[in-house]
Amino acid sequence: MNRLSRLLRATRGTAAVEFALVLPMFLMLVFGVVELGTAWYQKQMLVNASRVGARMGSLLNDTTTNTAAQVKTAVTQYLQTAGYPGAFTVTTSGVDGNAGDQVQVTVTSNFQLPVLGNLIPGSLSSVTLQGVTVMRHE
Repeated sequence: MNRLSRLLRATRGTAAVEFALVLPMFLMLVFGVVELGTAWYQKQMLVNASRVGARMGSLLNDTTTNTAAQVKTAVTQYLQTAGYPGAFTVTTSGVDGNAGDQVQVTVTSNFQLPVLGNLIPGSLSSVTLQGVTVMRHE
């Protein structure tokens, strides 16, 4: 009985077992924060790019009006200068309108979640990020 009570009171190795149980949850938390932070940063880049495009599209100059192609070029240049890492699409509406009309610029991109997407396949492998800005022609 003495040997059994000694085995029950032994605590050698318990820290390693606790570490092995907690480590996967801790790593999921850390990688989740990093990946979602990166997604949030990229979404803000898309929002800023759509704002730049909508501002350019809403300006009515006396000599010429900015076209949808010029707005798309400005958005593309902004994202390339900012170092946006992924592919994106730019859609515009109302750029060729009159004073008071609304101009809408939408920038869309897919964001891949490499770690969380592999741990939870299917639903979290890719997230669609979108930045939309609506302004009135001046």
